[in-house]
Amino acid sequence: MGIESYNFLLYPKKNIAKLTEYGWETYGGDSISSSRVIEVLESMKNVKAYTPKGKRSPVDEGCYYSYVDESSIIEIEVNSGEKAEIVEELSVRFAVVNPEGTFEKTLQLCRDISESLKLNVLNMKLHEVIDFSNEIQLTRSEKIFNEKRRQFFSTFDLPEGIISRPLYCSEVFDILQGKR
Repeated sequence: MGIESYNFLLYPKKNIAKLTEYGWETYGGDSISSSRVIEVLESMKNVKAYTPKGKRSPVDEGCYYSYVDESSIIEIEVNSGEKAEIVEELSVRFAVVNPEGTFEKTLQLCRDISESLKLNVLNMKLHEVIDFSNEIQLTRSEKIFNEKRRQFFSTFDLPEGIISRPLYCSEVFDILQGKR
């Protein structure tokens, strides 16, 4: 999880996620067929397959999707970018510089995916599985996102809102170089 992104980890409800020295890892024998995951993602409004910067499409086909509308870009990575017949986890992330409202859209996207595929949604920064019926937890989740967003702009000594268009996580530092 880079300083430029905010991440959620989605994984089967019967499995567990633990923070290790290598990052978040999921454990357990439950998984979902890759074809089912692709079917759900491709059925969602504004979600399309894409190829991240530096990746080759044929090798990574079916591993990367993005939700793109006029104000937000949200990335979805399947199985840490490794093509397989079964899916053990999805990473949903967005650049913290994306316009207001992206956090809420990301939560809704996570909720929709999790309901369709029976997945837990882990807020990786908060270290908690999200209970979408718990308003206190959702508020805490948004608060920790806003703290990370403020910290990002403060670290680079930039005014909030200097970037007005939605960005992929991989574009953030390229854009910032032109803003200094």
